[in-house]
Amino acid sequence: MNTVERYRAAFLGQTLDRVPIYVWLGIPLLQRMTGKSPLALLKESVSNPLEIIRLQEGLGLDPVLLPTDERWFSMHRYWRLLYSWSEAALRTWRVHQEVLAKGDGFADYRFVAETPQGPLTWGYEVRAAQVHAKERPLKEETDLDRIQYMPAPEDMHLDRLVAMVRTAGERAFVALNLIGVWGEAANMRGLSNIAMDIYERPQFVHRLSEFLTERAIRRVAHLAKSGIHSVIYDQSWVGLGFSPAVYREFMLPYDRRVVQAAIQAGLLVSYHNCGRGMLFLEDMVSTGANALEPLTPKENSGDFDLAEVKRRVGGRITLNGGFNERVLASGTPQQVREHVQRCLNVAAAGGRYVLRTCGQVFEAAPGNLETLTRAGREYGRY
Repeated sequence: MNTVERYRAAFLGQTLDRVPIYVWLGIPLLQRMTGKSPLALLKESVSNPLEIIRLQEGLGLDPVLLPTDERWFSMHRYWRLLYSWSEAALRTWRVHQEVLAKGDGFADYRFVAETPQGPLTWGYEVRAAQVHAKERPLKEETDLDRIQYMPAPEDMHLDRLVAMVRTAGERAFVALNLIGVWGEAANMRGLSNIAMDIYERPQFVHRLSEFLTERAIRRVAHLAKSGIHSVIYDQSWVGLGFSPAVYREFMLPYDRRVVQAAIQAGLLVSYHNCGRGMLFLEDMVSTGANALEPLTPKENSGDFDLAEVKRRVGGRITLNGGFNERVLASGTPQQVREHVQRCLNVAAAGGRYVLRTCGQVFEAAPGNLETLTRAGREYGRY
């Protein structure tokens, strides 16, 4: 089987030759492996994705490309390299960027979007390829009226994304990271603020979520035209440990609609919760997603027990993760092999499993990545 066939079979619960093996290689690790700057790596991932594919193949991985959707408020560079808009599409959303401060390894930005109902402002700091918010765009309920002037999802030019997919061919599984409704609400409002809004002004939360859901449905239908294979429905901030009641009222109804829209557009969907979620595990599965990721364990800030997840929902959804990437940095090769064996022993039965690291890999002891892939290929065959 080729890479795309293997992931597709795993996501759909079909017969496959072996468990797919995926490691999310972080920018700092890629810098050390290639000697390239973060910006050079981002540009190369768009203009020449075969380089990152070859690197993953050389490690023994089943390559994955991770483009993203538009991220006006939470990502600085990557999505701007991927997408563009016509002048007409931006006539109600003219964004001006100002650099407030710049130094060794950091830059502080402020943005002003001119809209027919007045300006909208936000700001963030970029440090070590990570974005840290300093000013949120949605400060008052009235700001939602201005956010609605963002360019229409259908006006986003996809030519660079299409070229990436075509260049990758069957050698890499293209899984686009699509920000979830709650995740985007947190980006716009601030996580603490939106969490308090649930109790202080719930109707505002629903109004914002409805707007973001409709926009996400239109966006995913448009992005599907590029030929991507899958979307990662990124609900990272769902993993904070909300009660099942809060999840079922303020997140689940909107998640279901976006996930179903992606599936109707012909895409595979992996639901991403990188924190806590065992209390509403079955609810996440009820969205209809093909896979659940990354199944972060208790020792790595989550609460997922891979064996328990397999027992409760393993027959209904593909388990995409469960490998604690910290073992790669601090463990011995034998410990890496044992961790691979444990993941496969508890989750691979029936075929609906992807051996995937729970988070980005920023550090890996020499030889440990190769040990992971060798063990995955040895023990993950059917």
